[in-house]
Amino acid sequence: MYPAKHYQASKENISHYHDIIENNPLATLLFNHKSEIDVSHIPCHFSLKTSSSTIHELERNTLTAHVSNHHPLAEVLKHSSTVALQLIFHGEDAYISPRDVAKQHNQAQSVPTWNYAKVHVSGIAREIKNSDEKYRYMAASTAYFEHRLGSNNRTKPWSIEEAPAIAIQKMLNAITVFDITITHLEGRFKLSQNKPKAVQKELAEQLTTRGAQDLGQLMLAL
Repeated sequence: MYPAKHYQASKENISHYHDIIENNPLATLLFNHKSEIDVSHIPCHFSLKTSSSTIHELERNTLTAHVSNHHPLAEVLKHSSTVALQLIFHGEDAYISPRDVAKQHNQAQSVPTWNYAKVHVSGIAREIKNSDEKYRYMAASTAYFEHRLGSNNRTKPWSIEEAPAIAIQKMLNAITVFDITITHLEGRFKLSQNKPKAVQKELAEQLTTRGAQDLGQLMLAL
């Protein structure tokens, strides 16, 4: 079994999967294209229950995204009603040194390793073809990411309505928008789960000191 069972996060930790997806929206996209695995990187997020561009609630069983019409996935979606694909969302990762633990824990952490938190998503993509729906997607997606930026040093978030209508129409004509129905969600969390709790705590504190706070906190949470 790979990865080892203690590195496969259980469904009890699904809220941590969702956090990683929301906090790391640039996903690695993989799908079968002309008998080869196409690999690229796209921003995506959980689908939004919206009214106009106002965000109400996230639907955590569906993701939405878009790509250029020149992207291989756009080509496949033009000829197929659905496309099976996979996404990898990349949480924090960090090198672990034997020096990160006190001498009394040297036996437990005697060699270097690498800790990480990733989420693998399998899903079915379907193109959103209606122009009004595409516009609503882009308005909601922009509002979602602008909202996450916060308001520091800014008067208000940018809105799609601020762009010239001709620019918006040109953009919508140049992209393929799609939903992804999630069929399988899997965490790959390598967080020293095979080490004693005291060692995990010590490593988590070292990671936090080095700036990998999310990874350190996740180690303590699981």
